[in-house]
Amino acid sequence: MKLIVFGVVLILPAVLSEDFSSGFISECDGYIEQGGGSACGIRKSHYSGYDPKTCTVTCTDGTKVKLPEGVCSHGDLECTPEVEKKIAEWNLKMQADFQKYI
Repeated sequence: MKLIVFGVVLILPAVLSEDFSSGFISECDGYIEQGGGSACGIRKSHYSGYDPKTCTVTCTDGTKVKLPEGVCSHGDLECTPEVEKKIAEWNLKMQADFQKYI
């Protein structure tokens, strides 16, 4: 019985989370979240999410930070190898900028 309760406690939050419902988190999403966290941190805020329609990261204070040119097209962000490379480079730049800031 304890094992079942333990399993439910571990699995239920994942099932109820928004990320789990999509079934797949791309590498691009990870880079955007990391880079967005750094970009928002420089602004003394926190990462809230990103909007592929405007191609921006949104911070909890409402600030918007543009993603690199060419990663969004027609209001969507498709994580192709080329897009992934651009976002990975942007992520590294945002992290380096944040390190200079702190």
